[in-house]
Amino acid sequence: MYGSLERSDRVAQCAVLAMLFELSSSPKPGNVDRCHDFSDIRFHHFLTSAVSAYPVFRKAASGEGSPGSLILEGVQAWEDWNLRSNTHFGSLVLLIPLALAAGRVAGHEWAVHEQGQETRRDESQENGPYDGVDDGLEEELARVLRSTTVQDAIDFYRAFDLAGARVVQVDDFSLKDPDWERKLIEGNQSLLELMRLSLDHDIVAREWATDFERSFQLAGRLREMVSIYGLNDGVVRTFLEALAEVPDSLISAKFGRERAVEVSSLAVDALLDSTLNKAREMDCELNNRDMNPGSTADLIAASLFISLLRRLRF
Repeated sequence: MYGSLERSDRVAQCAVLAMLFELSSSPKPGNVDRCHDFSDIRFHHFLTSAVSAYPVFRKAASGEGSPGSLILEGVQAWEDWNLRSNTHFGSLVLLIPLALAAGRVAGHEWAVHEQGQETRRDESQENGPYDGVDDGLEEELARVLRSTTVQDAIDFYRAFDLAGARVVQVDDFSLKDPDWERKLIEGNQSLLELMRLSLDHDIVAREWATDFERSFQLAGRLREMVSIYGLNDGVVRTFLEALAEVPDSLISAKFGRERAVEVSSLAVDALLDSTLNKAREMDCELNNRDMNPGSTADLIAASLFISLLRRLRF
């Protein structure tokens, strides 16, 4: 079992690896991957963004900070590397509360170990000391989400603006309202309550509102896919399945619901081809149309994080 600092480092490593594995998997239709860039943002920008988040994930796993402040800190870290475009905002929004929860669960398991009680370490494993976080992660995550405050909401709005993120426009508590901060304070809106307002049209917000239900489901699917197809193809196929099931909210925000549904239909067709050639064709088509299902990519990053915390090996 790891000590306090080592536990925090391991959780942070899992978070960064999740972002890197999601980023580098190819073909991941419509998104930057190791095989191609966008005209204004490139593969190495996403690599830099992921690595810059490491200290923030370690703080979260150590129990320092709150979800909103850590999301803001993660976006502010981009400035040190001259990153001017949104790279991993959605991933930070999903991975930060998971890192907070994982740190607490791992800390509890360490305390049990220290007291000489029964632990969940399986001595038959060949992976060395216990480094997984499993039992209690979902429950602890729910507590993290429900503990958010109006200050978390304010910090999130500041991070959202700094990142240049895009979502479907809303009537209540809109970032375009110059008086948004006063209204948040007067309404005493926690970050979780704000996410619940957007659950019908934003899949990242929906994860917050449902205790990351879909992320945990997809984490299970990832393990199955990776065991069958290997890491790269397993991630790609899970991404395609997720996109086929639910239209991407970033595409909806940019192009409307009809186009998002169309992209999901393309993902259904791509899954029928075992060679992934249709996925490559879909990738070219979406890139030519400047359509990137980035919210689905963020969901896969969260699912990878959960899988790695639960000892995914490849």
